[in-house]
Amino acid sequence: MKKVIITGMGSSLYAADSVLSYLTAHGIPALAYSAHALSRYQFQQIDEQTLVIAISQSGRSGEVIELVKKACLVTTVVGITNHEDRELSHRVDLSLGLRAGLELSITSKTYELTMLILNILARELTGELTASFWENINSLASWISGWMDQWQTNSQPLFEFANDVLLFDLLANDTSLATAKQLSLAYREGLHNCTAVWECADYAHGQYHSSKLGKSYLAQMFIPVFETDTKEEKMLNYILDHDGRVMLYTTTPIPSRNSLFVVPLPRFENSLMPLIESPVAETMLGQLFGASWVKDH
Repeated sequence: MKKVIITGMGSSLYAADSVLSYLTAHGIPALAYSAHALSRYQFQQIDEQTLVIAISQSGRSGEVIELVKKACLVTTVVGITNHEDRELSHRVDLSLGLRAGLELSITSKTYELTMLILNILARELTGELTASFWENINSLASWISGWMDQWQTNSQPLFEFANDVLLFDLLANDTSLATAKQLSLAYREGLHNCTAVWECADYAHGQYHSSKLGKSYLAQMFIPVFETDTKEEKMLNYILDHDGRVMLYTTTPIPSRNSLFVVPLPRFENSLMPLIESPVAETMLGQLFGASWVKDH
């Protein structure tokens, strides 16, 4: 195999952002397309030396099944699904089960496990599935467990900071786009809210004007390492200067101040940071949903 293509729809597709840079940095060209685009418009990207990784939480997403039927005639296809008894598992060459249990609301558990399995698979491909990697995974899991044990206490300050927001922008770079994209989908599913995802540098080319809404605007910035004299700092200051609010998820020690809420995170390598960011952001989102919330689709 000379190339990896990761495909899916919705959250299943967004998880790919967690490992693309890792793979390319290790000499493995890696691409991500929606299953619809890959099947209908980009299928010529696939040849016998392309490893296709097809992801479907349900195991029966129509676009994914359409793509897999065609791709299996050309090359090896790995499937990732939460339902190993459904069509995706039966059609692919190798099926990897998420085994997250039943999802009752937003696909949070399966999304977290999809990113974990992609990280494991990526390191198998690069020869870095080592004891050190598993130690990092255990440390990461321990930190998440600690957060979840006290999720209400941990999330309450975030909830109070964001409770009366009308417009959320989710800003991220590189692997953290996995967090922002899936979170945006959850906001729309759960709150029917105005939410948009931007790569931070692209946001700086005009989208930042939405921050002129002032107090009803909140930018959640997922920036694991926050540096001075960068577009990220420029945009943060612009938002605050126009009375907007910023919630900054970062490992960099920065104090909170008026209209800036800093969410301190532990530092892991970039491909693993979305596994930390997502539970923290989504427990706060759960509080925004409220205890009486039910899935309406």
